[in-house]
Amino acid sequence: MLLWRVLFLVMSPVLMVANSAAAEKTADVQMFERLFSAWTNAFNHHDLKESCKLFSINVTADYQGAPTKNYASICNGFKKIFHEKRHYEYHFKLHEVYQAHDWASVRITWFLEISQHGKVIAKTQDEGLDVFQRNNKGDWKIVNYLAYPVKE
Repeated sequence: MLLWRVLFLVMSPVLMVANSAAAEKTADVQMFERLFSAWTNAFNHHDLKESCKLFSINVTADYQGAPTKNYASICNGFKKIFHEKRHYEYHFKLHEVYQAHDWASVRITWFLEISQHGKVIAKTQDEGLDVFQRNNKGDWKIVNYLAYPVKE
């Protein structure tokens, strides 16, 4: 499975060139923008079920400097954050979408603001690459992601 993921990531630029129809690219980008907007809205409103929904049960998540996470650890992290007194709010910027058949990779920047008592106490920016697979129900799920913080 790892070999297929690596092969997909290596072949993504080739797949992008092969998919030359501008309308399809626009539709792909719009579809993933909707997915990430729905996730962002769910997270920002502390909706645990909808926040976890974007991830495959078999997800592998790697964030620079942190242990690898799986579905349970991702959702448990959301649950912990949602019970804190601080407020976490995400925004994103989509850069590129490479989609072929039931696989897609999305390059994205995440912006996080953490506030307490109405005052912003921290801001972070992370660069990421999310690998999606369409499941048998037609839903796109993140099966792998790699992310790292942007140093100021």
